[in-house]
Amino acid sequence: MKQGLWLVAAITAVGCLEESSRDLDPSSSIEAAERIPTLSGGIVQGILVMGPEVRTFKPCAENTELWAVPVKSILDAYGALTSEPYQPLFVEADSEYEEASRSGPSARYPGQVRLVNLLRAEPVGEGLGCEDSLLGVAYRASGHDPFWHVRVLSDRITLATPEIPSTIFSEAPPMPIDNGWRFEGESDGPETVRLRLELIRASCVDSVSGSLYTWTASLDVGGVVRIGCAWEGALALDRDTGSTSLRTAS
Repeated sequence: MKQGLWLVAAITAVGCLEESSRDLDPSSSIEAAERIPTLSGGIVQGILVMGPEVRTFKPCAENTELWAVPVKSILDAYGALTSEPYQPLFVEADSEYEEASRSGPSARYPGQVRLVNLLRAEPVGEGLGCEDSLLGVAYRASGHDPFWHVRVLSDRITLATPEIPSTIFSEAPPMPIDNGWRFEGESDGPETVRLRLELIRASCVDSVSGSLYTWTASLDVGGVVRIGCAWEGALALDRDTGSTSLRTAS
């Protein structure tokens, strides 16, 4: 009997200790962890959802939703690229993280993010969205009629078309042009083909998906010129974070 009472007391004591430990260490609680977003501002990518009394932004790298405070250009983009309230839209923007409000609809969220400058907006399903890996990439550019896609890397340029899945071009140092950059290269194949890519910072609308970008692209391959839109990668010349060989070109 005494042994049974001792066992009950021990189990009760362990339970109290575990409860006390959870009170002292909020990180042991999943709910508490979700209340602490790691977003600190700067360029952010994520999913924006808006409707009556709802404006949320879920960063690609986070597991929680924040209250969103978008500027007019982002509000306009949401209206142009969605057909109904609460429809998700992929957005990349400059941001400022703020503490959660104590009242109003935003008080239910762990914090709020102010989206201050639109970089690109894509309807979910029309692009890679959060799955678009831009590590090791300076710029991506694409166009249609026919479809083409270019990646500007730190040491080469790759071109993909329906006829040629992948062509690699050696890259010369980028040259600054009016409000943008020019990239040139030659193919590594048996026939020498020259490529020239010019990126201009200006509003651009994808002719098929309607996606919005802040760079226009002009691609000249072997004398054939194609037009499209472009967006920045992690190694973009105009970004402030990190240092690459591209940044020393100017």
